[in-house]
Amino acid sequence: MTEPVFPRTLLWQDLTSDEIAACRDSGAMVVVPVGAIEQHAAHLPVETDARLSTFVTRLAARRVTALPVLVAPTLPFGFSPHHLSHAGTISLRLETYLAVLGDIAVSMVDSGFRRIVFVNGHGGNNAPLRAKVGQLVTDGYPVATVEYWVPGESQWIPKLLGALRRGGHACEQETALMLALADDAAEAERIRAAARGMPPRTIQPWIAPGYPDDPVTEAGAAWPPIFQADDGGYYGDPAVATVETGQVLLEIIVERLAKFFTDFAAAPMRLGVSRDPARPSIAQPLVGNRT
Repeated sequence: MTEPVFPRTLLWQDLTSDEIAACRDSGAMVVVPVGAIEQHAAHLPVETDARLSTFVTRLAARRVTALPVLVAPTLPFGFSPHHLSHAGTISLRLETYLAVLGDIAVSMVDSGFRRIVFVNGHGGNNAPLRAKVGQLVTDGYPVATVEYWVPGESQWIPKLLGALRRGGHACEQETALMLALADDAAEAERIRAAARGMPPRTIQPWIAPGYPDDPVTEAGAAWPPIFQADDGGYYGDPAVATVETGQVLLEIIVERLAKFFTDFAAAPMRLGVSRDPARPSIAQPLVGNRT
């Protein structure tokens, strides 16, 4: 097997066209951070989802040693109509978002890359991303999607200190990660001060205030978490977030995402529609099969 050739940087936008072509010919995989620009309560910036998906994706890509993993420019805008009651939210319409995802993926595959991963940082993007990936894969385009926090979820959830033992929105998890990745001490202190005193919120925001039951969660049904103008804009327990928790969560999340990148690149995957049982269509691994 030919040894992979690693470029001088893994950031797509900092490479020349010739360098990107060399990465492609060396069997590189491309990962695309996707996020959202939307309100994150009074303590986190509207760029939180895009920033976290970008940082985590870049850190995970650097840990992969089996092949080069190029990190494409982040798609910052997502599907966020449920946050539009609050200033600062910029949402693409569903049809626009699906079209943009498709154009990005098709551009990369048509230029010769054999495996693409959208790394999602916003829960509201999940359903559109999965639907689009389903269409792309059956159309013959080798594209996957993963939410950055999911591969390590079973390991980082027990590290949470607050009342909501899962991810939410502008929650302990996101707040702790933003503290760990803050540019300076002043920014971290601003986040801590703004989150201080926020009461835990463990009932989904789709339930009207004061109603005691949540039939949507109980049945596993679907309803977007509508954050209207009278809403505090968060779901979880951000007040208990600490830099230390964020550092622990970040290490787990990055390590498990890097493992997913490596394992996914080495896995033969069914691709497209093949009606001949003797000739199934398989997307070949980018790296040698694991022993």
